[in-house]
Amino acid sequence: MLKLRLIFSLISLLLLCNSYAQQNIYFINKAKNKIIEVRLGHQLSLKYNGYLGQSEFVKQTVTDISDSFVVLGINPEILGKTFEKAVSNSPKYIYKKILLKDIISFRRMTSGRELLKSTLMLANIFSTVYILTDLYKKNNFTSLETIGISMGVGIVSSTIINIAFPENPKYEIEDGWTVTTGFRKPNL
Repeated sequence: MLKLRLIFSLISLLLLCNSYAQQNIYFINKAKNKIIEVRLGHQLSLKYNGYLGQSEFVKQTVTDISDSFVVLGINPEILGKTFEKAVSNSPKYIYKKILLKDIISFRRMTSGRELLKSTLMLANIFSTVYILTDLYKKNNFTSLETIGISMGVGIVSSTIINIAFPENPKYEIEDGWTVTTGFRKPNL
C-alpha cells in the first residue's frame, strides 16, 4: 500500500512538473514594451516563408513548440492510414511545421476570442431568424425578395463580425518583433 502511494505521488509530481514545464513562444517588441505569449492550444495566424521562399499563410492550433519550430495542427499520420487520406486534403486539418526564423507576421487568437466570435455568430443567426420571420409575417414579400433580404442581412452581419474579429496576421516581424521560446516569460 505504501509503495502504491509512493508511485502515485511520483506520477502526480511528474505530471505537475510537466504541466508547468511547457515551452511557450514569446513574441517580443522592446520598443513597444510588449510581449505576446503563445501556449499550446492557442490559435496562431501566421504568414511565413515557405519551402521555396514564397510567403504562405496558415491559421491553426499550436500543438507543439520546440527551440526552433512551431507545429500547427495534428499530424495526419498519427490518425492512421484510414483517416490520413480523409483529412489530408481538408483545410480544417492543416498540419504545418514552421521554423521560427521563417515567420514574417503573426496574430495570436486566444480561446476566449474564438468563443466570443462563435457566440456572436450563433446569436446573429438566431436573432436574424427571429427578426426576419416577424418581418415576413407582417409584409407580403415575394420569394425572390425574401431570399434577397435574408442573404443581404446574413452577408452584412457576418462581414461586421469578421471585421470586428479579423484573423489575418496583425504584427509584422520587421516592425521590431523578435521570436523566442522558453519555459518562463522573459523580462523586458
